Amino acid sequence: MTIEKAKVSAPGSKNAGYTKGFYDMYRDYLVEPQVRANHDLMFGIFERLAPQSGFLVMDLGCGLGEYSRYGHYSKYVGIDSNDTGAVKNFIKADYASQDVAKMVPYKPNAFVSLFSIEACYPANDVYELYERLFKENNSIMYGLTSGFFYMSRMDKETVGETGGIKSYQTIENQSERMTNGFVELRTYMETPSKMFGEDVVEVWKILLRK
Repeated sequence: MTIEKAKVSAPGSKNAGYTKGFYDMYRDYLVEPQVRANHDLMFGIFERLAPQSGFLVMDLGCGLGEYSRYGHYSKYVGIDSNDTGAVKNFIKADYASQDVAKMVPYKPNAFVSLFSIEACYPANDVYELYERLFKENNSIMYGLTSGFFYMSRMDKETVGETGGIKSYQTIENQSERMTNGFVELRTYMETPSKMFGEDVVEVWKILLRK
């Protein structure tokens, strides 16, 4: 089954809201002290799981390439349908409709997707995509993804955000998303920022092949 992107989006998508102005704001967001502290903490937790040889990463919906700059890995490729010019090792492709792992010049053992998969798709499609990544790519052992929700708007599946965009909130019940393909470890972190406001909770998911 091919997953079709909903009319919402996240960093790295084709949505008209993702202009140069948006990316300029997002660069500033990535260096806000609380944002950077939270993201670096989660990167560090994830990287403790890395094999001795290191992570061979493909970054799905890489946008500005946050993980390429702040993560630790042996090899990295960013994949996105929109080239921001910020990622050196880059493949232009739609990760939801194409078998992007076969485009990577090595066999990735990990994927990351920061505020892309989780914000672009409803929960059913999100987990279908995760399951497909593990099922179709035997080399993939680890995943790190992130989404969010606004505490004041938890009753809404999608929300409007800075830049005139709409995104899905990560508000699904984890107990209803069990799968045979991988184990999910989930962390919630309050992450206020100038760009997105004071009541944002980030939802980080570490996925491990069973």
